[in-house]
Formats: sequence, structure tokens, C-alpha cells
Amino acid sequence: MSGKKKYTVPIMLAIITMLTFLIVVLFSRVLLDGQSLKTERGQRLASSYNYCILYATVLKDGSVGLLDADGEEARMQAAKMLGKLDVSAGECGTGVLVQSGTRTGQSQEDALAAVSVPMQKISEALAPIGASGGALTEKERATLTAAAASADKLSGVLGAYTAPTGSDRFRQMEAGVDWVPVAQRFVQELKEAAAAIG
Repeated sequence: MSGKKKYTVPIMLAIITMLTFLIVVLFSRVLLDGQSLKTERGQRLASSYNYCILYATVLKDGSVGLLDADGEEARMQAAKMLGKLDVSAGECGTGVLVQSGTRTGQSQEDALAAVSVPMQKISEALAPIGASGGALTEKERATLTAAAASADKLSGVLGAYTAPTGSDRFRQMEAGVDWVPVAQRFVQELKEAAAAIG
């Protein structure tokens, strides 16, 4: 009987040690997976934020390009630039802007509508400009001037936050640090831009 007791305690200690080791390894794995998931989400948000910057740049360059176009080739280049507006709007709107809305208590549908409606209105107002190939009308010039001014305001809003480039900052972005109010101001500015342009 005493021989059995001699082996029981060391075996139990070995089993407890192995179980503790396994728990630590598994818990570490779960933490690392969680961090990589947060990093990946932060990267997507940062990419979307950069598309918002591209949206403002395309709006400015395309509008000014059409206003300053002195020939058919320049007009085509500017129209091609404005053609990128919808792509950047989609990436910007469905990512960081909708996320900022849901993080401030809006439903997914309301947040999406708050972004997509003004972006659609801006696109529809700018799409027919310059298509006739003739000189711009006064109304078209006024629309393009309003678009260029709105693009400056949109860029100014986005300048308040710098999109992250490192893993730690990606995780901060995923957590909503600093960028949510900036994105919401951008949405408000988009609404004002749509009213001014359309």
C-alpha cells in the first residue's frame, strides 16, 4: 500500500503540470488569434479610410479638371477621373463610414443610408457634366465649383486623423480609437456637399 502512495503524488504532479502547460499554450493561441483578427479588421478599416481620402481627391481633381479643361483630351481625362468616384465611394462608404455610424448607435440600415444617399446624389449630379462635348454651361460650372469646394472640406475633415500603418495602430483603429468622430463629421460634410452640388 505504501508503495502505491510513493508513485501517486509524482504522477499527479506530472499530470497537473502537463495540463497547466496545455492550458497556457491554448490560452496563448486564443489570444494570438484574437489579436490577428483585430489587426485584420483594423487593416480593412484603414484601407476604407484611405478610400475616403481617395474619394475627396477624385472629387477635387475631376471637378477642377473639367473646369480647367481647354480641349477634348483634357475633358476626357477629367471625366475619367470622376469615373473613379463610385469605386472609391463604395469602398469608403461600406467600410469605415458605416462602421462609424453603427458604433455611434445607428442601425446598419440607417448608417448605410446616411452614407449612400449623399454619395449617390453627388455621383448623379456630376455624371452628365461634360458628356455633350461642348462648352460647360453656367449651371455645370456652378456644380463643379461647388464639388471642388466640398472636396476641400471633405479633405480637411479627413486630415484630423492619420490612417494607421502598424499592427498596434490597426488594433486601435478596430477598437474605434480617435477615428469614429472624424468619420461622422465626414458623413455630415457629405450631406452638406450633396445639398450644395445637387
